[in-house]
Amino acid sequence: MKNSNFVQHLSLITCALIFTMYGCERPNPNKIAGDTSAVFSDCPTPLSTGSGGVKPNVSVSAGVTSGEDQTSNVSSSVSTGSGNKPQAEKTELDEREIDYPEALRTASILIVGNAPTLSQIYELGDLPQDQQQTKYIELIDKMLVDPRFADTLIEFYKYTFKMGGASTVPGEPTRDTAPFLAARTVYENKDWRNILTQDSNTCPTFNITTHTFIDGSCNNLPAGMKHSGILTDPGVHSLFFGNLSFRRNRFYHETFLCRSGNEQSGGEPTDMPPVDPPCSDSAPIPGYQNKWPVNEIAGACNGGRVDFHAYNVGNICSNCHSTWNHRAPLFSQFDSKGIYQMLTPAGEYAVLVPVSGSPKAKLSDWLCVGQTCPNGGNNTTAWKKSMNVDGVETLASAANLTEFGQQMSKDDEVIECAIKRVWNYSMGRADITEIGGRSWVNLPDRKDANSQLLTSSKLVSLFKLNNYSLKSVLKAILVSDDFTRF
Repeated sequence: MKNSNFVQHLSLITCALIFTMYGCERPNPNKIAGDTSAVFSDCPTPLSTGSGGVKPNVSVSAGVTSGEDQTSNVSSSVSTGSGNKPQAEKTELDEREIDYPEALRTASILIVGNAPTLSQIYELGDLPQDQQQTKYIELIDKMLVDPRFADTLIEFYKYTFKMGGASTVPGEPTRDTAPFLAARTVYENKDWRNILTQDSNTCPTFNITTHTFIDGSCNNLPAGMKHSGILTDPGVHSLFFGNLSFRRNRFYHETFLCRSGNEQSGGEPTDMPPVDPPCSDSAPIPGYQNKWPVNEIAGACNGGRVDFHAYNVGNICSNCHSTWNHRAPLFSQFDSKGIYQMLTPAGEYAVLVPVSGSPKAKLSDWLCVGQTCPNGGNNTTAWKKSMNVDGVETLASAANLTEFGQQMSKDDEVIECAIKRVWNYSMGRADITEIGGRSWVNLPDRKDANSQLLTSSKLVSLFKLNNYSLKSVLKAILVSDDFTRF
C-alpha cells in the first residue's frame, strides 16, 4: 500500500514539475531531452487591441488537394469586429496545429496498411514547414496507386459488407466477389456507381501475390439477363438467403443508406403519411409513418399469409415493411446458392414464407395484388416510394434489378452514405450503421463555423465533379485541415 501511495505521489509531483517547467506548452519529448529549438506552444497568443478595442483580423489558409481533382485551396478571413461585439467562442479544434509528418503516419496505415518508411518520413520531415504540404500531397498520391491499397480496400469492403472468404456450406459460392468488385471499382478509380450498375465482369478474383484484380463472370443468371453490380452477386444472395428475402433487403438497405434496418429508419419515415386503412373495413394504423399507402402491402385482411399490418404499442410492422415489401420480390428469385430461378407456373419464388409448411413465396405475400386492391392490384416493385435526386423529390419505381440499381445510384441518400463511410474510416470511426447512423462529417459539436472544415455537401460535390471517384474523396479528406491538424 505504501509503495502504491508513493507511486501516486511521484506521478503527481512529476506532472506538477512538467507544468511548472513548460506551462501550457506540449511536453515535447525533444525539448524535455534538452532540445530548446523545438518549442510548440499550446497557449493561445493574446491578441493586442488598438483604439476602441478593435481586434486584428485572423486569416487561415490551407491547401486541400492537387493534381486532377476538382478542388482548390480553401481560405477564410474572420474579423472579430469592433467595440463590444461578442467574440466567436473557440473550441479545442481551433487550437490544433498542422502536422504533416504526423498525418503521414496515419494516412499510410489507412492506405497501404503499414507505417511510412524512414525514407518517406525524412523526405517530408526535413523540409521547411512551408514546403511540407506539397510533399505530403505528393506522397499521398503515390500511396493511392500503391498495389497494397488494393489489399486495404478489400478488407474495407469485407468489413462494410460483413462478408468474405469461402462458404462453410459445400456448393455455395465464395463470399469474396462482392468485396472484390467494390474494391476494384475504387482502386482503379472508376465510377463508384458501378458497384450497383456494372453489367459484366461482376465476379472478379484477386491475386494476393501480385495485388491485381482478374476479370470474372458470376454465371448465375439466365441467358440474356444482365447483371447489375453486387445486386446480382451470388455470394450476397447465398449468404443473406432467408424468408421472404428480408435479410437481403436489410443488407442493401444498411450498406447503402447508412441506416439501421431494425428501427423506424428501416423504411421511409415521414410526418405526413397517407391515411388509408389497411383494408376498407379496418381502421387506420395509429403511429403509421411511411410514404407508401399501407393498403398496398399484404396483410391478414387482404390475403397475405403474414400480417404486415400488425402493430402493438412498441412496434408497427408496416413502418418498415411498406418499403421492404416493394423491394423484396426483386431479390427473391435467387435460391440459397445465389442462382437465379425462374418463377414456377404457380408464380412461386425461390424463397420461403415463415408459416406452417414453409411454402414458397408468391407476390401476394408481399403486396396486395387482388382486383379490390389499390391500383387494381398492380402494386409494383420499387427502390423507394420517392427519393431526392440532386435535391429534387423523384419517384423510384423499378421493375427489375437493372432499374433498381439505376435508381439507387441516383439517390442523394445513397451518394451521401458512400461519403460518410469513407469519412468514418479516415477518422477512425466505427461502421456508421453500427453507431446509429450519425454523420460525423457535419461536425455538429463545433460552436463556430469554419469554412475550411469539410462537410457532407462539400464532399458530395467533389465526388460528383470527379466522376464519382471515391479515391478522390479519400484524398480530399486526407489532405484536409480536419485530418492534418492535431
